[in-house]
Amino acid sequence: MSENPDLLAINWNDLKYFLALWRYKRLSLAASKIGCTHVTIANRVEQLEKAIGTKLFIQNSKGFYLTAAGENLIPYAEKCERTLRLANENYRNVQEIRSKIRIGVTEGFSNYFLSSRLPAWVKGKDIDVELISLAGSTFISSGEVDISITIGPQKGANIIQKKLTDYTLGLFSTKDYLQEHDPIEKKSDLINHHFIGYIEGQVFSDLLKYQDEVSPNLNFIYQSTTIHTQRKAVNTGLGIGILPRFVAYGDQNLRPVLPDFLLHRELWISTSKDLHKFKDLKLAWDFILNACADERYRFIE
Repeated sequence: MSENPDLLAINWNDLKYFLALWRYKRLSLAASKIGCTHVTIANRVEQLEKAIGTKLFIQNSKGFYLTAAGENLIPYAEKCERTLRLANENYRNVQEIRSKIRIGVTEGFSNYFLSSRLPAWVKGKDIDVELISLAGSTFISSGEVDISITIGPQKGANIIQKKLTDYTLGLFSTKDYLQEHDPIEKKSDLINHHFIGYIEGQVFSDLLKYQDEVSPNLNFIYQSTTIHTQRKAVNTGLGIGILPRFVAYGDQNLRPVLPDFLLHRELWISTSKDLHKFKDLKLAWDFILNACADERYRFIE
C-alpha cells in the first residue's frame, strides 16, 4: 500500500464492485449478481487498487481472494454499504416509497410452507417481495437477500439470526406400495425395499446428507435434486422416501413407514444486524417467525 493513500479520493462506487468480487469470487458471477459486465467489475476493482496503491485480490484457479490489504478494507466497505442502506431507508420513509424485501429460502420450505402464506400476508401492504427459492442456500453476508432461511445457522459478520423451527424427517410411502411389498417392522427390513432420494454429489449442505442415518445399504432406484420431485416420485408408489414432515403433511396418499424412526434438523432465519432500523423488514421477519410458531405441528412429529 502506498505510504499515504487518500481513501477520500477514491470513487466510492468502486466499493460496490470490490464487495461483489469478494463475495462471489469470480468476475462473471459477481457481474451477474449486480447487473453489469465482468469487464466493468475488473476495471472498477483495478481503479480502486490504483487509488489505494496496492493489490486487493490475488487470483487462482478457484477465483479471486483477498490480500491482507483487501481484508483490511472489507469492514470499512461494508460499513459504507450499511450506511447507504440506512440512508435509503430513511429517504424511502420520508418519500413514502414502497419497500422491496428479498427473501432467500430453501426450495422445500418455500414450496410447502412459505409460498402459500407470504402472498396473503403482503396483500394490501406497501411492500414488494422477491421470494428467491433455491435448492441451495442464500447468505445475508453476500448482500443478495434481506432475509435468509437456511438448514442450520450460517456464518458471517454483521448479521443476526435465530432458530426458526425444529423439524423432523421420516420415512413415507403409499398405501399401495406397502400392501404390494414385504412388511416393514424394523429398520433391517428396509434393505429389501426400493428407495427414492437425493443425488449425493448435488446436495448443497452436509446437514441434508441424511440417507446414511437411515441405513448405508438402501436400494435407491430413483434420485433427484429437489425434495419436490422426490415427494412426487414417492406419491406414484415407486418406493419409500425420506421426507420432512412439513413436506408430507396433509398428503392423504402418503403413509408413514416405521413412524417412531425420525431424523431431526433445524431451520434458521438470518438478516442484517440493522433489522430494527428497517420497519418493513422487521414486519416480514416477525411474520415468518410467528407463522412457524403458530403452525409448529407441521414441522414436529
